Amino acid sequence: MSSFLTSTEFYVIASLAAAAIVGLCVKPQSRGEALEHLLAGNLCDLSDTDPASRLTLTCDSDGKILLTRHGLAGLTADGAVSLSVKRIGTDITIEERITPATAGEPIDSALFTLDFIPPGRYHIRYNSESTGLFSAFTMSVRPSSTLTRPLTR
Repeated sequence: MSSFLTSTEFYVIASLAAAAIVGLCVKPQSRGEALEHLLAGNLCDLSDTDPASRLTLTCDSDGKILLTRHGLAGLTADGAVSLSVKRIGTDITIEERITPATAGEPIDSALFTLDFIPPGRYHIRYNSESTGLFSAFTMSVRPSSTLTRPLTR
């Protein structure tokens, strides 16, 4: 038996076993399936004194995220703002779509409820292709947390 422990075959087998163990340790975790949700926004005039484009995300006690998109200049109540929200693991990508209309009362904000995101820490990327604005940030989804982030070019 002691001759096997000093043989070339033993060292080859031990090296392969060590490489397999290292390979399993550094393998990235599976991100999971992609879940996509389409949301229509509730348009409103909050008479916001700050015209800057920004997002406010508030978690209520039920775990729902209330997302407010501020700074929607030049839109009316006859238009539409919608979101495509895609979650893969802890990564969330939000694409904003704006449909303008000329008639109707002016609005400055859109409200959305995200009730499909479980508690945890998420990397969020918000993109508005029509306005050329985006934001990227990390958010912890837990009751009573609030986060405001600017949308920039």
